[in-house]
Amino acid sequence: MRNVISTWLMGIGILLLVIGFITGLLFGINDDGFHLITALYWWLSGVTAGFIFIGLSEMVNLLQKLVNRFNADQPVQSGILSMFQSTSSSSVEKKIAEAADAKIKDLTILIDDVRFKGFFVFTDDAVRVMKKSLFQAESEAVLIKEIGKDSLSLDFERDDDYVIFPFTEGGSMHKLAFKTYNLYDYERIINLLKQRESR
Repeated sequence: MRNVISTWLMGIGILLLVIGFITGLLFGINDDGFHLITALYWWLSGVTAGFIFIGLSEMVNLLQKLVNRFNADQPVQSGILSMFQSTSSSSVEKKIAEAADAKIKDLTILIDDVRFKGFFVFTDDAVRVMKKSLFQAESEAVLIKEIGKDSLSLDFERDDDYVIFPFTEGGSMHKLAFKTYNLYDYERIINLLKQRESR
């Protein structure tokens, strides 16, 4: 099924084809008769513009299919995501609403060796790691992991653009790493992950 952007681009492309054809007929008909050259000018313009938008629509549609296939295959390929609990979109919406002020989006997140796009939702005692692709609505985000702040280490490391926080779960050590393109978010996220110190 096409997403909204792909559908709109397809509609605009078809509309441009129709408008180009009708305009070619209208401007091609003169008192002297039918001028094929004038009509062809409008027809070719409509076809060119229409197929550009239809092509863009197909590109967006194919990208969405790739994202959907990647999201479907990821738990099978990685193995580690099978340990994480997922939740329904209604409970995700509820959890996001509970902590709307402490949400940081547009992150590249690493849990151990599994990388995905998503965002963090912070509460007083936990951080919720949400997975969301570029074309998904926020309500379709999947809760990958909820990590208690008590299990997160207060010490963190830097590796290139990533900030890495070790955490313990089930007696073993894991790592939560994130990268953001907004440099101002780094300090804010680090402070939110270490916020329990101020209690």
